[in-house]
Amino acid sequence: MLANRPLKHYSLLFILGAIIISILTGHDKLTLLFIGAMFGAVLNYYSFGFRTCSQQLIIKGQTVGIRSVLIMLAVSSLLFFPLLTLGEVGQQTLTGFVQPIGISVIAGAFFFGFGMQFGNGCTSGTLNKLGQLQLVSFSGFLALLFGGTLAASQIEFWRNLPAFSPYSILEANGLWLGLIIQLSIIYVLYQYAYRKEVQRKGQAQKLLTLQPKHWHPWLKAGVLLALFNALLLATSGQPWSIANIFPFWGLKLGDFIGLPIDWSFWDYGLTHAERLHGKISNDPVSITTIGLILGALYVSLFNFKSFKQTKEAFKKDTQEQLNLTSHLFTLAGGVLMGYGAVIAYGCNIGAFFSGIASGSLHGWLWAFFALFGNILGIFIKNRLTKT
Repeated sequence: MLANRPLKHYSLLFILGAIIISILTGHDKLTLLFIGAMFGAVLNYYSFGFRTCSQQLIIKGQTVGIRSVLIMLAVSSLLFFPLLTLGEVGQQTLTGFVQPIGISVIAGAFFFGFGMQFGNGCTSGTLNKLGQLQLVSFSGFLALLFGGTLAASQIEFWRNLPAFSPYSILEANGLWLGLIIQLSIIYVLYQYAYRKEVQRKGQAQKLLTLQPKHWHPWLKAGVLLALFNALLLATSGQPWSIANIFPFWGLKLGDFIGLPIDWSFWDYGLTHAERLHGKISNDPVSITTIGLILGALYVSLFNFKSFKQTKEAFKKDTQEQLNLTSHLFTLAGGVLMGYGAVIAYGCNIGAFFSGIASGSLHGWLWAFFALFGNILGIFIKNRLTKT
């Protein structure tokens, strides 16, 4: 794992210091950029990925990844619920991700889960791999933009499908009861996963020890991601999200290269006209996402002892990823993920991570159907690669 390589711990501390300086000096854009960089650095440094966690669960029955994710959700809930109850930090109003519960969430989550396995990564994973300069990730990234833009062109259809009103465990039950309900759900799922692994394998891999330095790398990653997501909420007013940049960047790219797309009459275009006419450099989600890529790149470059090692590793990676089949799977998976994320109000970050941390029931619904999508995606991909 990358966590065992010769990367100095002060590489992460440098980004953390930059975040603190940006907050203290009131540079909002730099704060967003450096928090995004910390997301990317953590994902890369600890080799943490949501697709890998689900794949290990489905194929091998190993739950160390899923249990790490559940602890991440517990920590983020403990941080988000008080912050959202407070409502503001300084003059910054805080808003969680609480969305309707409907067919679009079910369909989008299923498409996304299926695409995760075809594309060999989720949205955060694809951006992380961009920072690692993996060639196949560029195909996946462009496919995410295409899928998200396609979904934006059809968003009126999906938003008119039957749906229940948004439901927040926090808002419906208050801080303390809401936390009890949320943490109880997470605890039950954690115990179920742990006991299932024990039944299948005789024991389950440990995550926690009395000394944090001996924690599993994925657990460290989950806790850090929860902390920085809460910091993003406190400083920007909204938690971590990625998916809404797909149609935004996709349409910007289309305008730049002169594609004949008149998005101004789309329902999406009318709803987001002000943002679409704005600059990427002024868009908070875009800044955080760019930071994620740069943070992953920073870790990749910092990790190697010499330029020669960097060059040799990149050359080896290039040779392994010139396989046409890999790119075709990645393109298909990227389109499905981009499309599914937009119609489902988010991806594994916005809908799942930040949605559940905000107390939104749609986040749990997303997780359930994304898991089914992962199962089918693994089955079909295995069948196709064997023929």
